[in-house]
Amino acid sequence: MSMIEVVETKGPVLLLRACGRLNRLNVDEFEADVKKAMARRTTDVVIEASNLTYVSSAGLRALFMLSRTLGKFDRHLRLCGLQPYIREVFEVIGFDRVIQIYPDVPSALSASGSQPQN
Repeated sequence: MSMIEVVETKGPVLLLRACGRLNRLNVDEFEADVKKAMARRTTDVVIEASNLTYVSSAGLRALFMLSRTLGKFDRHLRLCGLQPYIREVFEVIGFDRVIQIYPDVPSALSASGSQPQN
């Protein structure tokens, strides 16, 4: 099962949904899924992460590298719906200053200049 589901590809934002555990055992799959979803696109990326249950240091690195890659194209990674215990990790290590975090999809899309599609 893919860790990443493409939710919406229209407009200026690629909306993805992540699920499960993001750790050293599947970080390569995660990165491949994201690259496939982004194929030849240089848009902002929003990852809806309410079903993400764990993020290891390898997962944090993958998210950081995705953010840096997007930054090279003046694009942004936005995460939304993080479980409180995962968000706390982001805050403790300072990733909330590097990767923008929002409470839900509408607020993340609004920050990207897009509105959710019905």
